[in-house]
Amino acid sequence: MRHFNHYLKMKPNFGYKYPRPAVTADCVIFGFDMKAGDLKILLIERGIEPFSGKMALPGGFIQIKSTTDEDGFVISERNESLQDCARRELEEETGLHVNFMAELGTFSTPGRDPRGVVITDAFYALVNPTPVKGGDDAQAAQWVNFHEVIEVIGHMPNGFHFLAFDHDEIVKRAYHRLQEEICFEPIAFDLLPEVFSMTAVQHVYEEVLGKNFDRRNFARKVLDSGVLDMLPHKGRNIYYRLNRERYEEMRTSGKRLKLIFV
Repeated sequence: MRHFNHYLKMKPNFGYKYPRPAVTADCVIFGFDMKAGDLKILLIERGIEPFSGKMALPGGFIQIKSTTDEDGFVISERNESLQDCARRELEEETGLHVNFMAELGTFSTPGRDPRGVVITDAFYALVNPTPVKGGDDAQAAQWVNFHEVIEVIGHMPNGFHFLAFDHDEIVKRAYHRLQEEICFEPIAFDLLPEVFSMTAVQHVYEEVLGKNFDRRNFARKVLDSGVLDMLPHKGRNIYYRLNRERYEEMRTSGKRLKLIFV
């Protein structure tokens, strides 16, 4: 009986029949430099192995809290959500706090992490950049010109990566998603301060889509969308604010922006 009771205590030790991969969350954070008119991406310099000293996206392992019995055997586990993990790692490694992130997708290419089988769920967000500072596993954190990063990634020889792990692929997918959604969702305004000019809006669209637009045609299409409020003004300087309530009404009715520029 003693051996049987001992066996029962050992069962909660979670000696699972099947292998268990590790799980991480990574963050692609886009920003827009109003002064320079540049699209930015937030990168860290890794302070630990693997890839110590290499640039990477902020991110890390999901936290799991375990409860054990008096003999030290695990009797329960509780994990944070992947989005909570992404927000926590972002804040720990860069000091940046983001309330909402959109899920980009999972990445599980064999060998993507030299430490073993690690699956990551990537998230992305658009923010008005604020100062950042490296912390936790990050030796440094900085806003980097996005187009310079994507150009270097595009010129890397086969089998080589500019960023650690498979973060080159994550960045490329995030940029593709951004280019798709910016014409159908008001996400461009997340890159701007609360009050902005039409010139600033146009600069954002041109930076993201890699195109130049006619000023009058661009302004007409954006204003026709009905999601901007013009603020009281004197003189020629006109400023706007996104009317999120009106946009939510549009979204719930099944309509989309369709800000398609040719």
